[in-house]
Amino acid sequence: MGWLLPNVAAKEPARCWSPWVCLFIIFTGVFFALFYVVLNPPSGELPSLSSGYWLPLTVTTFTGIAVTITFYSLWWEIQSVVVWNWNTWRRNMNILWRKRAHQHLFIAHHLFQSADPQQLTRIAGVGQDNDNEKMFLNLLPDKPITPGIIRFEQLCQVMLNELKQPLLRQYSSGNLRVLVQSSGADKSEELQSFNQLWAAASLPWNADIHVLSAGLPFDDWNKNVVTSRIPVLVLALHYRQPEELLPEFVSALLLMPQALLHSAKSHKEIRLFRAMSLNTASLKSELADLKTMGQQPVKNKYVVWHSGLANVPRQIAGKVLNELSFPLEDDIGTGGIIDYDQKFAAYRGLTGWAMTAAAAEMASYHSESQLLLCEDEDAAWAIVLGKSSPVASADINPLSSPFPLGSLMLALLFNAGLYSLMLKFSPVVAHSWSGVMVLILSLAVTLPGVAFLLRYVIAHLQRSQFRKAASQSGKESPV
Repeated sequence: MGWLLPNVAAKEPARCWSPWVCLFIIFTGVFFALFYVVLNPPSGELPSLSSGYWLPLTVTTFTGIAVTITFYSLWWEIQSVVVWNWNTWRRNMNILWRKRAHQHLFIAHHLFQSADPQQLTRIAGVGQDNDNEKMFLNLLPDKPITPGIIRFEQLCQVMLNELKQPLLRQYSSGNLRVLVQSSGADKSEELQSFNQLWAAASLPWNADIHVLSAGLPFDDWNKNVVTSRIPVLVLALHYRQPEELLPEFVSALLLMPQALLHSAKSHKEIRLFRAMSLNTASLKSELADLKTMGQQPVKNKYVVWHSGLANVPRQIAGKVLNELSFPLEDDIGTGGIIDYDQKFAAYRGLTGWAMTAAAAEMASYHSESQLLLCEDEDAAWAIVLGKSSPVASADINPLSSPFPLGSLMLALLFNAGLYSLMLKFSPVVAHSWSGVMVLILSLAVTLPGVAFLLRYVIAHLQRSQFRKAASQSGKESPV
């Protein structure tokens, strides 16, 4: 899985054309012409220079030499264009995948609150666990608690009240996408309640509200959210249900595209990048693939969060990260790795956005870069968030196009032949200004035209081979 980057091998550069081959063709042509004259003299002896025999022979000889050199240079050009096309497509494909991996939204505001105010510090390993400490179950303990949809409305109202001012500062009005994910079972009732809550608040945004089912949200994040041109408000919460005693929590992320973010803040805000599908059975190669894309600079220290991983990848995660030279924040978690399931395993369906909000909370005051590894029964994902800009590709200079020597030679031969036909069948036109203009126009069209036509034909024939090579690597090509 990984970034689905096709593993297409680069072609070796074509051998350069050799002027010595051209000289060999010239000398060979002259030699065979003289050899022919010696073996077949027109009158039993070599003709004199004034006999008129040598001029047509010279024209024929050098025409043959020019045709041979043209075919040689055309063969060289075709080989060079084939290699250039292939390696250029491969380079562009790699750059395209890198740019795609660098897609992100800015976290303009974030919120993470748990019934236990010390829960985040405990899972980060910087707080003390106390077995005798009272277990916190409910947010807003001083307010009446009615389990079910009323509690959902109560906690959503609290989040909207807290998020209203930050959202107004960033985005005073306009379209807004709202994603709500909760532990409740009746999603239609939650959607109806949230719509009523939004309408009653008379908020200045035209909200497109979606209530998500429980599960990792990153497939939808990649397809519909990360490329959004409007702000996205993500709310994830667990609210009190009848006859259950899990601690409540609420989390929120206000995600903004760069075009709507104040330029002065874009260097300070946390970026949430496109997620990478993860094959936890090949964790080392997958994380190496993630690192290659440069969503964050390699020098940045990471805090790695994981949730839902099977026993084997969870146990080897630290070893794999060290082998791949991921610098970790040693004073956070266990050597820079946080097992989110220690406190949140029971919320498995809400892990995605809740853990992202918790990581954003930590990134705001500690580590610059966070790496999240999430898995459930359907899929596994790796997602990066951090304050640094993504690393641009080192391969930014385009490959130089081969010189169209063969195409130019072919165009010149064509025009020489055209003018010869004009001299033979219409000498008056050939020696007039109209004939000269026809020749100049033909040169202007054929000199670039043959080169472009040759490249088009080669690319048309070669593109299917490139796609086949990409598909044989088990990935999909965009070309």
